[in-house]
Amino acid sequence: MAGSNFGTAAKIAAPLVLGGAAILAGMHRWESQELTVYADQLAGGLPTYCSGRTQPPRPVGERLTQARCDAIDAQTATEYGRAVLACIPADKLDQNSFDAFTLFAINVGKSAACGSRAAQLMRAGNREAACKALARGPDGRPVWSYASGVFVRGLQSRRQYEANWCLTLAEAP
Repeated sequence: MAGSNFGTAAKIAAPLVLGGAAILAGMHRWESQELTVYADQLAGGLPTYCSGRTQPPRPVGERLTQARCDAIDAQTATEYGRAVLACIPADKLDQNSFDAFTLFAINVGKSAACGSRAAQLMRAGNREAACKALARGPDGRPVWSYASGVFVRGLQSRRQYEANWCLTLAEAP
């Protein structure tokens, strides 16, 4: 469409919210909040707790309280949101794209998210392509949806959720 701003970053009317309720809901949608540390089989047995946290390491079987996991999840959302802002300028993001990239980074890691094709496209101001790149490569094939080289449908579903969230422009307050 001529004159459309969809392919470029939306103008930000207010500061981005770090660790807001929407990102926490997204975390809880894709990562069940586990109060007992478990060996995540998709991550090669890596001890995992709360909503996918792996650092600092905790012993498998350790039990955390609900309040402690809620605090860890909030800290995780804020920490990974800051990492996204360190690699993608805030003026390239609206709240939805920021939250989607934060959820992506929580799952794939800060370095991987910031070095991704999706982040490169967002930094270049190509919002639509960046959002789509969270789930699909240039050839249309799924990306970031493999564990130990094996396609995992649940990871692709998560990537598509992140891409769709990112593509939805946040309304100004």
